Amino acid sequence: MGKRPIIGISSNEKPVSPDLPIIHLNVSRNFGDGVKRAGGLPFYIPMSEQELAADYIAAIDKLILTGGQNVSLELYGEEKVTDSQDYFPERDRWELALIKEALRQAKPIFAVCRGLQLYNVAQGGSLYQDLPKHAGQPPTQLAHPIKIKEGSRLSRLLADGSLVNSVHHQAIKDLASHLEATAWSGDGVIEAVESNDNTKLIGVQWHPEFLLDGGPSSQQALFDYFVQEL
Repeated sequence: MGKRPIIGISSNEKPVSPDLPIIHLNVSRNFGDGVKRAGGLPFYIPMSEQELAADYIAAIDKLILTGGQNVSLELYGEEKVTDSQDYFPERDRWELALIKEALRQAKPIFAVCRGLQLYNVAQGGSLYQDLPKHAGQPPTQLAHPIKIKEGSRLSRLLADGSLVNSVHHQAIKDLASHLEATAWSGDGVIEAVESNDNTKLIGVQWHPEFLLDGGPSSQQALFDYFVQEL
């Protein structure tokens, strides 16, 4: 076997306790599982100073942007219309720096849920702040089918009508100019995108890391494609 590609995986942070000054990295190990099964070497990236983004991206071959908090409203210029307090501006700033460097260094990106939303905003798009009918289900539960665009990269990996989970309450509204929607839920919400220029980007709104097993609904093909081909 040749050298395994190093796949950087963005990490969240979570305090161990409100009473203790101890903060843990917080990201699903399933991302690493999917990467390893695909022949890659997972590398979890901690939140850091923005000036270190270039070095982190230089150390990896490809980048996965993971899920988590809402994207800060000021990044796409809208007034708040939801009661949610689940924002993490420091993480936004750090991952925006990772995105900028990944694009500059021409490193492929796999953007998942919040990661897709942040990438879209970073490239000039906007978001729906609250879609309550898309949230609330366990991430291991199949929630709805998706319509996949014929001829897209995604159509080579998943069958049209594939079932996915749904744990988000935000989603893409205005799509960034160099992105193309490649899957939709039944109510028209964009569920997947890919780049329509030389940028190596594929993004999904659901959480494929929780659906690595399960026969026809397995999402391992997404990790295989990202690690081995993109």
